[in-house]
Amino acid sequence: MLFIAGRGGAGRTWHLHQVPVFSRAGYRCVTFDNRGVGATENASGFTTETMVGDTAALIEQLGIAPVRIVGVSMGSYIAQELMVARPELVRSAVLMATRGRHDRTRDFFWQGERALAESGVQLPVEFEAKVRLLESFSPKTLNDDNAVRDWIDMFTMWPQKPTPGMRTQLDIAPQGSRLAAYQNVTTPALVIGFADDVVLPSYLGREVANALPNGRFLEIPGTGHLGFIEKPQVVNTAILNFFADTL
Repeated sequence: MLFIAGRGGAGRTWHLHQVPVFSRAGYRCVTFDNRGVGATENASGFTTETMVGDTAALIEQLGIAPVRIVGVSMGSYIAQELMVARPELVRSAVLMATRGRHDRTRDFFWQGERALAESGVQLPVEFEAKVRLLESFSPKTLNDDNAVRDWIDMFTMWPQKPTPGMRTQLDIAPQGSRLAAYQNVTTPALVIGFADDVVLPSYLGREVANALPNGRFLEIPGTGHLGFIEKPQVVNTAILNFFADTL
């Protein structure tokens, strides 16, 4: 299994709730830092094609094709484009919090993120943490003092750095609609939407599932954009069941 993180996410993100579970289930789990994160945080000028090529090269270098992929957000988009460009490398895929196009609201959000990145303005740590909380979790979690306490501490202690890599990853997203291209992808795929996701609402994921000839869709209630961390047991069970069905 190859895990592909979202924008700004490190490969170690998956080691909190996913890697232990899937390793115990007998899967060899591979995680990595995308270009623009970690050791390459100062990289710039890369594109979606670059990151798809990175992922393909990793799969080939490790000799794990065809591989099962689990992606989230930007990672799901990379997986989708990999299935278009190099379908022989992917056995099946789980695509969480994804899209094949941007609606008007998400396009405006992107413009706002780009404007902030280009302005050079550094937000106060507490304000940035507030925005990340609102974008990441469901109201259920935000209204639970015990559940949200650790996330407040984490987001304020380790704020996101406005690196060149983070700015460049903003552009790793659909330019126009990619849904027509996905109609030619025959790889089995489970698209998981998180019901309270305001970053990439689940209806955009449903569009991807409907476009994929062998796509399925599952919406998980009470979850925001980081639903795989918010309700890991539910998400992990759904993934395990899907992979068992597509052996």
